[in-house]
Amino acid sequence: MSDINWVRNTVPKSDCAKSLALMDTDTIKNIRKFHKSFPQYDETPLVSLNRLADEHNVGGIYIKDESYRFGLNSFKALGCTFALAGYIAQKLGIPVWELDYKSLPKAASKLGEFTFFAATDGNHGRAVAWAARELGQKAVIFMNKGCPQVRLEHIRAEGAEASISD
Repeated sequence: MSDINWVRNTVPKSDCAKSLALMDTDTIKNIRKFHKSFPQYDETPLVSLNRLADEHNVGGIYIKDESYRFGLNSFKALGCTFALAGYIAQKLGIPVWELDYKSLPKAASKLGEFTFFAATDGNHGRAVAWAARELGQKAVIFMNKGCPQVRLEHIRAEGAEASISD
């Protein structure tokens, strides 16, 4: 059994009530409803790591297995699609809650063509590329030198213009 190293939290306390208001129960329900509107959506399975839990003498350790999320092997598509929907809703002057998977492309088309840019070393850029493609829009993704070529190809496979540079 290995020891668990504890580190004292030295981050100054702040009044986070304003920030936490963003995540009230109704907001969370609406975000979940938005994501569930995607035909590819499925709840993330929890995977039990029994041997690791036994090794650390704890009752259980579980991880969220995001490897199936929208075929992207990442949870990042959830944030990307919601952020893009929020942008579209803001530009149209409507609440984001009025949008869902079926209405997004039509709503986006009212704005004409636009391009989403991202800088990434992989998963975020792939999610932005996927979400932009789902909306019928363009994505340009910049990756830093040293990123594996396979990640660049995954992003390009989602329809984005992508490159690796210094």
